[in-house]
Amino acid sequence: MLEFDWPTLLFQILNFVALLLILNHLVFKPLRAKLTERGRTLSDTLQAAQDQEAEAARMRRDWEIRRNQAEREAEEIIHAAELEAERRAAHIIEEARIRLDHISEEMRDDLVRQRDEILARHYDEVLNTVMALAGNVVQAVTTRRAHDDLVTNFCASIFQIPQPEIEVYRHMMAGRMASARVETPVALSDEQAKTLTDTLSSLIDQRVELQVTINPALIAGISVRLADRLIDNSVRQQLLGIRERVRADLMQHAGA
Repeated sequence: MLEFDWPTLLFQILNFVALLLILNHLVFKPLRAKLTERGRTLSDTLQAAQDQEAEAARMRRDWEIRRNQAEREAEEIIHAAELEAERRAAHIIEEARIRLDHISEEMRDDLVRQRDEILARHYDEVLNTVMALAGNVVQAVTTRRAHDDLVTNFCASIFQIPQPEIEVYRHMMAGRMASARVETPVALSDEQAKTLTDTLSSLIDQRVELQVTINPALIAGISVRLADRLIDNSVRQQLLGIRERVRADLMQHAGA
């Protein structure tokens, strides 16, 4: 039968318990405290990182909102500026038209007060003065956009030429070098040059080469000579047409 030394066994048990208590107090408890503190520190660090990430996301959203708002405001400002510019341009043109009408009316009243024979001798000089003033006013208010619109209208008008007249152009250009002498107050853009080339080529049914000359006197629009034909929708040509109509009226009025 196995016999135990109970006092010794009890003493060993007490020593083991005491050792556990000492280890718990000196090792395990501080270690658990450090682990707890470390876990708390890691948790705080993780929370801080999450807070910073959330703050960064919020700041990024705020920045995106402000940027989008700034872009919208910039677009609104640009649009408002464009509308204002168009309004001012229309106002300037209207003022120029009223001023021109006023000048023409004053000049007409002045001419009416003079004898018909004086008018017959000086109507050309008077017309040149009036048209010079009109040309200066129109040139001052004419924009590149007006020129571009006239170029576009010119190309569109070519496609409205009646077929019999188209045949005349083609007959005139038969056997000749397919070139067109073009006058423009400002340089044509590449797109305008291509469109004009394609349009004239379609008109005479052969590839046309443009010979472009810059002539600021045209003010806006273009003048194109094909063979012996001149197609001109420039502002200068329109002013000349007005001049001739006014001249005819004056001659009729003066009995010339």
